[in-house]
Amino acid sequence: MKLAFLALLSCAVAMFGAELAIGSKAPDFALTAVDGSAVSSMALLGAKATVVGFVAARCPVSNAYNQRMIALYRDFSARGVAFVFMNSNSNETAGEMKVHARQAALEFTVYRDVANRTADLFGAQTTPEMFLLDAGGTLRYRGAIDDAQTEARVKVRGLRLAIEAVLAGKPVEPERTRAFGCALHRVRT
Repeated sequence: MKLAFLALLSCAVAMFGAELAIGSKAPDFALTAVDGSAVSSMALLGAKATVVGFVAARCPVSNAYNQRMIALYRDFSARGVAFVFMNSNSNETAGEMKVHARQAALEFTVYRDVANRTADLFGAQTTPEMFLLDAGGTLRYRGAIDDAQTEARVKVRGLRLAIEAVLAGKPVEPERTRAFGCALHRVRT
């Protein structure tokens, strides 16, 4: 059983790219939003920290986090934290993303990750899934926004604690939590 699992994991890594390890430098990426605005990893240099988040228009779990993502954006963007939220799902159109952002009253831009290139570079698997980079572009946290889809049940706000630690120059604990939600719909090659 264990060998079968390891073989399956190896196939997944081969198909979707290697997982970005904690302590590794983030890969270079460039994205364009449905409104035509662009962002690149080079433009993020100088931010005190950067949250790279994978979200979806159709995923009910990702949508359950819309208000919490807006709160994180409000609380930390003024403190020098950059946010790059992207949709890497091949089954969601740019038009659908634009309508979703308007209906959900998202205060941040959601970029389109065409052919899930950036998701593959990071090894993202789920929406929502968050990656926190320090000012030098090193991955310091990977995982969930918090530990419960229903906000009333949240006990640990993992991403918020990680951002606070990075801003304070302290170690992030834990460095990784289990992201949960909907699987990314990747482009079939």
